[in-house]
Amino acid sequence: MEVVIDNLKRFEFFDGIPESALARIATIAKEETYQEGSLLFSEGTNAEKFFLIVEGKISLEKLVQLGRTGTPRRATVGVVGPWQPAGWSSLVSPYVYTSSSVCLEKTKTVVIPGQDLLELMKEMPEVGCELISRIATIIRDRLNTSSSTLTYFLSIVSHELKRPLAAVENYIQVLLGGFAGEISPKQQRLLERSSLRLSDLRALISDLLDFARMQPDQIRADFELIYPQDIASESLEEVRLAAAQKGVQVRGAGPTEFRPIVAARRRLRQVLSNLLANAIKFSPEGSKVLLSARDESDYLIIEVADEGIGIPHEDQQHIFDDFFRASNVEEVSGAGLGLSIAKKIIDAHDGTITVESPYDPDKSGTRFTIRIPCNLPLPTPFGQNMQEASDRIAEGTSSP
Repeated sequence: MEVVIDNLKRFEFFDGIPESALARIATIAKEETYQEGSLLFSEGTNAEKFFLIVEGKISLEKLVQLGRTGTPRRATVGVVGPWQPAGWSSLVSPYVYTSSSVCLEKTKTVVIPGQDLLELMKEMPEVGCELISRIATIIRDRLNTSSSTLTYFLSIVSHELKRPLAAVENYIQVLLGGFAGEISPKQQRLLERSSLRLSDLRALISDLLDFARMQPDQIRADFELIYPQDIASESLEEVRLAAAQKGVQVRGAGPTEFRPIVAARRRLRQVLSNLLANAIKFSPEGSKVLLSARDESDYLIIEVADEGIGIPHEDQQHIFDDFFRASNVEEVSGAGLGLSIAKKIIDAHDGTITVESPYDPDKSGTRFTIRIPCNLPLPTPFGQNMQEASDRIAEGTSSP
């Protein structure tokens, strides 16, 4: 027992824990050694043991799968070395491991049965609260580290991929413009399709980068006064070529002028372009896609409706989840991020985005409805200056 207690004292995780509590923990703990390549625990299985690494290293790995048809792959999300804990899910509901762990080398551990440790924590609630608090701190730090690493990695990769893509797109535009000689109608169609595929790939790279770094505060920092009709026109223009290639008619409907609203111009255009692109992608040739908007009380209402394949009812509650793809689009390329990013953007505007499919009982199709408040504040100090100017006007005074 003395060897185990001495080891427990060396862990920062148990720093300051009363000697009596350590003695109790020592009675339920035992030392175990694992060879290189050994699996300590598997993601999703019942979490029965809490591991303390004395010597060696283990990797923490998670299964990553893009879409229902993607191949699951195990990715390393962290490495745990001497005097660090692992397998804390044995102390936290629903008591399943949230990752897998593989020994990178011969590893010596102190293993504590999770259920026994839970019972001890109930008997000593002050100790239990302190240990759970420390686990929460470890999880927070590792999540922050993982998020920062992912953002940095995706940022570097996206820029490295975008540069050659931009070059190829420029070459194709040169060919389409006739600057390298005359091309036949068949060659033009092939080049136009290639240009669209490159645009899809560029959009996928941008989606991955946005997914990693998009935060509500960053979106709100770009708030400015915009005219909805301008955003609608720009979004329609972005999808004209894709619509022409697919043989889908895209049009806008609604008033020619709207009252200005506060919004992130680029992000709102991103939402509309994404919804329109999806509508075109999943609509048959000869069908119609409609972008409409209207003012309603204190909200701007925007709708994108199509006559496409629709979204199965059982999938609609998950359609805005990260990496989710409906069961009827598995053969179509995509990462399942467009709608989740759209929802994050609309949420940052304190708005809502909903889906109806079908929205007309007499035909198939999908309609997305966006509601954005018309009274969002501008970011300070600009918003503050605008408010002060408004107050001076109301008071009948002039600015200095």
